[in-house]
Amino acid sequence: MDPAIPSPRFRSHASRNIPPFLAGIFLGLTLLHAEAQTASSKSAWPSRGDAIGSLLTATPLERAAFEDDAALHAPIKEAGPGDWLAQHDEKGQTFDAYRLILPRVKPRTDLRALAILPIGEFGPKAPSLEKLRRYCELFFAMPTSILRAVPVDKVPAKTRINSNTNKRQLLTTDILGWLPNQKPAVAYAVIAVTMEDLYPDESWNFVFGQAMLQGGAGVFSFARYDPSFYGDTSATDLSTLIFKRSCKVLTHEMGHMFGIKHCVFFECLMNGSNHLDEADAQPMRLCPVCLRKLHLHVRFDLLKREESLLRFYEEQSFTNEADWSRKFLGKLRPHSSPLK
Repeated sequence: MDPAIPSPRFRSHASRNIPPFLAGIFLGLTLLHAEAQTASSKSAWPSRGDAIGSLLTATPLERAAFEDDAALHAPIKEAGPGDWLAQHDEKGQTFDAYRLILPRVKPRTDLRALAILPIGEFGPKAPSLEKLRRYCELFFAMPTSILRAVPVDKVPAKTRINSNTNKRQLLTTDILGWLPNQKPAVAYAVIAVTMEDLYPDESWNFVFGQAMLQGGAGVFSFARYDPSFYGDTSATDLSTLIFKRSCKVLTHEMGHMFGIKHCVFFECLMNGSNHLDEADAQPMRLCPVCLRKLHLHVRFDLLKREESLLRFYEEQSFTNEADWSRKFLGKLRPHSSPLK
């Protein structure tokens, strides 16, 4: 990242504590001042096997999908200076721990849909909402709809002009207070997406997004995923870059809305990210631990989901993701039930 660009890694003021009103709300990809953080210690984390949990009662297909296979799943990398785990004390969430909280995360079993609510305008440089909707639907294996867009001036949210960028920002906590009433009756969660920049409190420079771990509401901005936001026009394929970043942030943050916390066990979509370089290096896929959590929540067909994702990756020319998906399917298919 160009050092002349205001770093998104720090708050606008170096206050040491997260404001109390943010308690219980996950600040997705929020970038905190290093002084406020302590590094995670790998020695305190459960082992990868313990994180996955026992597979004794799993079906052959589930064992193939969830086991620790070094050919498919790399352990999480050592954090470098400025990376998420160098500055945040993450304990790790095992599958067994997730299973215990699932009744609170999923209080109703009849909510089987997701909704995306656009806020403001999405111009020609914005990611395709229809493609994002489709990817969300395939990734979570739940019907996903796009709600009617709401103009910025119709959203009851405070605004300000960021002193670093001179761009307008919307206050996320105001949006989160308004958003649950916009959720369709059949929806498990509603996600507001916008090309407007966001902030969670006056003491913060910005935030990529913010979501409720319980309550089924979140708001995320794609504004800073466009290099031109910072004045960088050197990227040659901006549309692909912005769309891929948008797919990642949407599914990562929605993963939190399914109760899945940051992953500290494998290279995974659910790894925390402290800056764009770190986020870009992370995969679009879930590791065995996080895939098992999502499968427990949604109960999708593992084989059909991966086949659908492979077709999407091929259509979008996401070469690395498609290559991995083919390898994963090669492992799953011998264990699928024969057609009757």
